[in-house]
Amino acid sequence: MTNILLILGRLFVILIGYIVAAFAAAAFFNVMMLGAAGFFADAPPWAVTASFAAGIPFVALITAYYAFVPAMIVIVLTELLGKRDWLTHALGGGVVSLVVMGFLRHLATLRIGDAEGGFTPDTRFTDDPRMAMLLIGTGLIGGIAYWLVAGNSAGSWKNDFNKQR
Repeated sequence: MTNILLILGRLFVILIGYIVAAFAAAAFFNVMMLGAAGFFADAPPWAVTASFAAGIPFVALITAYYAFVPAMIVIVLTELLGKRDWLTHALGGGVVSLVVMGFLRHLATLRIGDAEGGFTPDTRFTDDPRMAMLLIGTGLIGGIAYWLVAGNSAGSWKNDFNKQR
């Protein structure tokens, strides 16, 4: 019974870490995108605050949705291998962002509802190197945020599980 509680507790910590990582990545993405658009230069402070209050949770939902499967693969690998260093989690976040970029590029080239063949894919978002660097940086920030919450104790459940036997 204690082993089940240990694993359930670890799964809860992983879930909280994933949520924190999604919000940290969304905050980084929001700040960088608004800064690149020149929004901070002449905007009143209440507009910037409102943009953060509305934008960050929305972007966090989108981030968590698209990154869930690749992030879970990275999380399972780090848990099973017991990797607890921040660099592994940061690079894992970068890999997750590369996978998400590839998926978004694939989605941009899909021909949905076009029977005539006149479809021109819009890949400006994924072909811009600045956007690629922004998304990779977002993944790195998300990986470090996950490490701060859950990654620094990755694989600890195996030691506790073996002690209970």
